[in-house]
Amino acid sequence: MNHHDKADFPLDKELLQQKILLSLSSNPGDSTVQCRCLQPLLESMKKEACELILYNLVQLNFTRDNACKHWDAIVKHAETMQNILNRKVGLATAACDYFSTVEPYLNNPKLIEFKRYEETLKSARHDFLTGLLSRGAFQDLFDQEMSRATRHNHNTTLIFLDLDNFKETNDLHGHLAGDSVLRQVGEIIINSKRKEDLACRFGGDEFVILLPETNKFMGLLVGKKLLDQINTLVIHHGEEDISVTCSGGLASFPLDSRNGKELLFCADRALYQAKSRGKHELNLFAEEKRVFTRIHFEQDITIRPLGNSKEDGTSKSKNLSECGILISSSSSYHIGTLLELTIPIQKNSILTITGSVVRVEQFDTDLFDIGLSFLQHDSNSDTTKAIADHIIQQLAQ
Repeated sequence: MNHHDKADFPLDKELLQQKILLSLSSNPGDSTVQCRCLQPLLESMKKEACELILYNLVQLNFTRDNACKHWDAIVKHAETMQNILNRKVGLATAACDYFSTVEPYLNNPKLIEFKRYEETLKSARHDFLTGLLSRGAFQDLFDQEMSRATRHNHNTTLIFLDLDNFKETNDLHGHLAGDSVLRQVGEIIINSKRKEDLACRFGGDEFVILLPETNKFMGLLVGKKLLDQINTLVIHHGEEDISVTCSGGLASFPLDSRNGKELLFCADRALYQAKSRGKHELNLFAEEKRVFTRIHFEQDITIRPLGNSKEDGTSKSKNLSECGILISSSSSYHIGTLLELTIPIQKNSILTITGSVVRVEQFDTDLFDIGLSFLQHDSNSDTTKAIADHIIQQLAQ
């Protein structure tokens, strides 16, 4: 991950917030000790720190410049109070007195323990069941991340996940079983994501993962690995075993969208396509009609027509997808002709698969472009899985 200014990365704000709460809690009755703990933060990013310190102390929002001005005044006010009272005074006490008397922004202030406030803050930002970000907290960080991606022209990828047949799980096994499914799926996502990734429970049985500075095909590798983990998950509930599967959609900025709203829409649309194609899989968003991703694939392949007396021939492939292949051949074939293809996928791996001719175009006097669709009964075979894995690996390079 590239290095950026601290204020440029949204997760730094969350880290700064945690450090401020820790400093304020270090010795809540002694402003001198609290200021000493806060000093490193104020030296490195004073404006951001002052803004958050005042919000944590008295729940007031100020511009960063005004926050700095008030912070300096509160520190002096705390020293004055300590001298007058001849005892130690905490920053919360000094801030409340300052904003009640010197700069009267507070009419009826209410104090709360920092520990309890921190717990309340955490519960507001995280989904209680899965431990993932809440939708509201995710939206704030998502907006910041998309602004950063737009400003620096960074690739950013979004994965939209939805559990398959989750309503049936609740209906058949009860809501406690459903909660257990959500909890363990959340645990898989937390353990799989990188520190900089943003993951949230978007609603019900939907999950969203944002991958900053990640292109579409690296995102596909991440998403495929995540889906494989979820799709092999078995929940033990009482005497019953519940198998869990998931579908996903993936889209990227700026390849598929111009802003964050469009990125969510594109990933959601790709998810819908995955559901309509039989579930249990991750689908890439594609603006064009073609659902499957194609890669440039030039290899010598062997063709054997099925059902007639034509001999085996050789041809040159042009591109490849999970569902079909485009070849260049000196022979023409009728639409619907079945061909058995021997395809070298990797150095020591040769696959044999059956395809049906769906397109024939003549470009030279003796050369034809022939498009073949792999037969439906092969769609879940090891051969097409090997092709899909090869495509992902090539695209990620």
